[in-house]
Amino acid sequence: MLSIALAFAAIQAAPAYSAAAPPAAEPAQPMTVEVVRDPINDRLRATATLRANGERIEIRCRAPDWGDVSVQYHSRRWIARGNFLSGQQPVTYRFDRHAPVRSLWHVSERTASFDNRNRVIRFVRALMDARLLVLRTRNIENRTFDATFPIGETRPAITELLHTCGSSRLNPQLIGGE
Repeated sequence: MLSIALAFAAIQAAPAYSAAAPPAAEPAQPMTVEVVRDPINDRLRATATLRANGERIEIRCRAPDWGDVSVQYHSRRWIARGNFLSGQQPVTYRFDRHAPVRSLWHVSERTASFDNRNRVIRFVRALMDARLLVLRTRNIENRTFDATFPIGETRPAITELLHTCGSSRLNPQLIGGE
């Protein structure tokens, strides 16, 4: 009986937590870009980065090879290993209120990426016009988790990245005839 009374007293003294109060949303930040010249072969490498909640989305390229452009998600969590043969894991992403897109991404530890040219074009176009990106995948315990990215200004960083990569064939599709 005494243990029941002590348990009741502990419950009464415990602070109340409200499940209705979501964590404060991080404000949208502009995308940043970093351009680096290799000191040996003078090749340029560019990375445009969108950060939120300790995670990041990167669009990377090496000039002049458009085939080297990729989209990468860097997580705080360990992402579930991909398929044994392909190394790919399903990732679903959604921009604003548009339809979700589910596709296979290459996974390595805390990073998921893809580099298919048409998928990169669709992703970058949507990123430039959106205000919110949500990604969903699974962690190593096979539990789904979401990563939310409020999107600030992206066009200047993406434009600089694409000009650095020098893709005259694809730049007009993404940034107009600049």
